[in-house]
Amino acid sequence: MSYRVAWMQSRGLVPNYEASMAKTFGTELHQRMARTAYATLGLRGQLMDGAWAPLGGQVPMAVLQTVSLTIAAGTSEINRNIIATRGLGLPRG
Repeated sequence: MSYRVAWMQSRGLVPNYEASMAKTFGTELHQRMARTAYATLGLRGQLMDGAWAPLGGQVPMAVLQTVSLTIAAGTSEINRNIIATRGLGLPRG
């Protein structure tokens, strides 16, 4: 999806709903991956520092950062509305 947005921009086209699709999919995938890693590691996955912290404490930081990614540059709900109205042609509700 990101390659399509970049291709459209290189051709001088405006990626209207495509940019919203790429942003929503990417941020929510990142959030799901971080939460899956968090759940897989169990209680030790919550550790951020110390010798017992798996992956150097990157997992809890990723979980915290992905929350802000779904809000920055338009929330996922706003992007879904853009996809529905501009991409699918659904009426505003």
